[in-house]
Amino acid sequence: MNTALSKAQMILANPTEFFKGLPGQQDVQTRMENIKHPILFLAIFLVVYCAAIPLWIAINDWILGVSVWPILDFHYGNQVFLSIHKDWFPLIYSYMGNSAISWLICVPVVYFETILTALFFAFFIHVLYSRVMGGKGMYGYALAGVCYGDLPSLLFGFLPFSAAIGLLWTGFLQFSATAHYLYGLSWNRAIVPLILFGLSLVIGWALFGTVSPPGLLDLIPLGPYGHP
Repeated sequence: MNTALSKAQMILANPTEFFKGLPGQQDVQTRMENIKHPILFLAIFLVVYCAAIPLWIAINDWILGVSVWPILDFHYGNQVFLSIHKDWFPLIYSYMGNSAISWLICVPVVYFETILTALFFAFFIHVLYSRVMGGKGMYGYALAGVCYGDLPSLLFGFLPFSAAIGLLWTGFLQFSATAHYLYGLSWNRAIVPLILFGLSLVIGWALFGTVSPPGLLDLIPLGPYGHP
């Protein structure tokens, strides 16, 4: 726990030095440790959001009610948190009819979706940086960059008007800082994935009206208790 807190403090205070030191940390650890430590870091800081899911939803609903532009996507800098508010919590509540029970069911959903997303996203950027863009690194580098770089959105990505956190702060750490410090790509090349990420959000918004389409959840009808 103390190690995770010290890492978090350094990421927030001096992310450049933290990411510079990651390759050295990864090289002296076993392959399993290179997977376990970043995932454990995610799990620890997901508690901040999971401890009060109904509260964050209520705050953002209130903000939407008084906002000039009532667009939910503007108020989440983390796509998993956005999908909980927009899709998972209403669906679960419609069958449970109880906010507390729905909240408790949402907690493992948050953990499962966040960790699974991190594992697959790390594989994607590892292939991109090492195979396509010619960088030097291993899968553990990508996973570390994704998990540690997610800290800003884990701490602040559920607050009103936090969408910029996901695009700028977390996006910069996960894409550009990871590419430059962990895979050795030049800054000119490391900034390209971040730009493409921003364009993908714009395209997703243009096509679906949201950056977090419900997917198969949209096929499940609401239960007898309806929307909360």
